[in-house]
Amino acid sequence: MKRLDSRHVSYGKLIHRDGIIATTQQMEEGYKVESSIERFLTHMHEQRSATENTLLAYRTDLDQFRRVLEVHGASGLMVAGLRSEWIKAYVEWLLLQGYRPATVSRKVASCRSFLDYMEGEEGVSTQHLTSLLRAPPPERHEPLTLKEGEVRALLDAPRFRSSAGALRDAAILAILYETGFRAAEVVGLSITDLDLQGRRIWRPPARSDWRPIPESDLIVRRYLVEARPHLLRKPGELTLFLNLRGNALSRQGLWLVVKRWGAEVGLDPGLSPHTLRHTRARDLLNQGRSRKEVQEFLALSSPNGVRVRRSRKLDPREA
Repeated sequence: MKRLDSRHVSYGKLIHRDGIIATTQQMEEGYKVESSIERFLTHMHEQRSATENTLLAYRTDLDQFRRVLEVHGASGLMVAGLRSEWIKAYVEWLLLQGYRPATVSRKVASCRSFLDYMEGEEGVSTQHLTSLLRAPPPERHEPLTLKEGEVRALLDAPRFRSSAGALRDAAILAILYETGFRAAEVVGLSITDLDLQGRRIWRPPARSDWRPIPESDLIVRRYLVEARPHLLRKPGELTLFLNLRGNALSRQGLWLVVKRWGAEVGLDPGLSPHTLRHTRARDLLNQGRSRKEVQEFLALSSPNGVRVRRSRKLDPREA
């Protein structure tokens, strides 16, 4: 079956998908954008059982698509006569309207569905146009991080309390920040993962590389000597961080530790264990580490996984 595209429009006859030969004058009305949209909506209702809300959304998006095209000279034009630059201009126009990425994605998807219908059901070549209708990448917000003073306030908050729980929490916060470990990695630590003499700790779960902990070393030692024996209920328990019942601290329990001490010093309510990981990444970048180095430090699969940026300019000698 021959496809109807812009190269066929100048000829005196067109071949319909059913093999019927008609003059361009007879065919033009049926293949104009506006009438084609109506047939698409009928198809979606009768063949795809689209709901009223879905049909309304399609109509709204496609009417807007048609109006934008008309501004560029496509008024009364056949679908086969649409130009690539008009489709590009439509996508650019959407991005300039301040729509949320999800809204732009929906509008682009509506247009793709319409053009796919014209190609598949009516034999109009539109593949070169649908390839231009790409949704924008999902919006990425820079995650919450803490300022230097906030980090210090959070880490210090439980250090000066005498209870076993407070000393445990101080060790947890210190490890979270200094190592950049995920919450699941911290609650998965064992006392056998510690090398106190070398002031380092294995990264779980693979335990294939050590992380130095010179800043956390002292508070971890205090926790092991002054607090963990009071939390221990089962002889031989190797889990490093225990809850008040002597069981392994859960991820939810660790989350509550971070939230509790964050609230104690008045930090953002959105604070989470991952906030300390992001903060550590930002601080490493500020110290002159490359994104590749930070990626490896955090055990990420790609530098693109480092979602924070430097918050200060580097001295040229540091770059």
